[in-house]
Amino acid sequence: MQPNEKQGTPTGVTSDFPAQRRLIGLWSATGICVASMIGSGIFAVTGIVGAELVSASNLMLAWIIAGVLALAGALTIGELGAMRPKAGAQYAVVFETLGPIWGYLNGMITLFIGYIAAMAAIALVAGDYIEDLAPWTEVRTTATVILCGLGFIHAITVIGGKRFNDGLVILKVLLVVGFIIAGFLATIEPILPSAELIEAAKIFRPDSALATIPPDSTPAATLEHLRNAPAPSAISGVIGLAVVSISFAYLGWSTAAEVGGEIRRPGLFLPLSIIGSVIVVGGMYLLMNLVYLRVVPAAGMLELDSNGTIQPMASIGATAARSIFGEFGGRLVTGVIVLLFISTLSVSVMTSGRVVAALAWKGDFPASWGRLNPRGAPTLAIFLMTAATIPLVWYSGLTSLLEFVGVLTTFAVCLTMISVMVLRVRFPDEPRPFKIPLYPLPPLISLGLGIWLIVTATIEDWVPVAASVATLAAMLAARPFLRQADSAAQSP
Repeated sequence: MQPNEKQGTPTGVTSDFPAQRRLIGLWSATGICVASMIGSGIFAVTGIVGAELVSASNLMLAWIIAGVLALAGALTIGELGAMRPKAGAQYAVVFETLGPIWGYLNGMITLFIGYIAAMAAIALVAGDYIEDLAPWTEVRTTATVILCGLGFIHAITVIGGKRFNDGLVILKVLLVVGFIIAGFLATIEPILPSAELIEAAKIFRPDSALATIPPDSTPAATLEHLRNAPAPSAISGVIGLAVVSISFAYLGWSTAAEVGGEIRRPGLFLPLSIIGSVIVVGGMYLLMNLVYLRVVPAAGMLELDSNGTIQPMASIGATAARSIFGEFGGRLVTGVIVLLFISTLSVSVMTSGRVVAALAWKGDFPASWGRLNPRGAPTLAIFLMTAATIPLVWYSGLTSLLEFVGVLTTFAVCLTMISVMVLRVRFPDEPRPFKIPLYPLPPLISLGLGIWLIVTATIEDWVPVAASVATLAAMLAARPFLRQADSAAQSP
């Protein structure tokens, strides 16, 4: 066992982490979390899961459950991050409490699923929206260009990346708030399925609400039918699988902990930024979904693709924008939404490099991957993350990515919750600048919901769970080779 693998080390020990410049204040830290969460998720996921959930109440319930899970996790990570204000805080604490193997898995999931797969999904949605605005573009090529540009910005400097994020997050919040206000004030004619979509539903989804619309129904009768169609039970696997996908929209609530080594007054600013961002963004998400439901009934969130088959309404944001603002206004809003996607990608590229650096500092990656340039940015780590994301952009699909991301990130969060509770037992007297309110309820709620999500997702569709298990096995198989590469790099 190497020295940095000793278990039982208090989390205050920091000798294996290099000193970082604390340049990020409360508003910038909060902005990092907000920018990480508000992105392609809220403009795509509702349309992907809406038709399966059928009813407005099921849709809102799934978003509320995902929000509660994020808030419970945020309270827990607030304590952890304040105790361990360093890059890759979650990975570091799991490493030191549950052991190097679990720490390695937590860090690898954060990297390859929470970042790489998520960044690929966001880049694909951004490319799709850009293609809608400029038909001469190609989705995957556009996504690749965006990723490379952001990687270059954040690999050069910390300050430049911080200022870029600060500016975009302001635009992001203003757009979402404006979208919500306009959505409630505008006179909206609900979008109903076309005759072609109804006929396709009878072939491809004969049991769906669309397929059972009575012939020659009036628009009012069709709307009533869709809003009152039989829906799955609130405790069914459909809800669980939907929450797994919706958790993608909340992904990023713990991002400030990943740059904890660069936050000023981390004992106060770090937990405030994480918890505050979850509360604000969760409220905005619920309001956005109420706007969507004014535009399209949940059961009607389906559309025809170019081949005449049915697909989920992944472009729900653009559809709602056209309904609220008109064709021209909708295109303008869609263009600004693209900037939101770029903002989220920007934060993800910035923070993912810090997690790679943390793994290198702990010895799970070659030491060279964790080196900082003179301006404090982990240049090689950011380039590696960008390069690893591009293949997924070219060889994956959006729905499968969302489910895959949801299962494995839920598993990683469960590991973190267990670690925080273990810390309370093993090091009860260690200073805690922020303590979890109503402990141990928040971590237990997070654990319970996480287990429920994985179980129900397995019952509803076992493929994403099986793929997740296979990925964990592959990560474990790769660990010895990564460590050998690190040892070889350090040999004279």
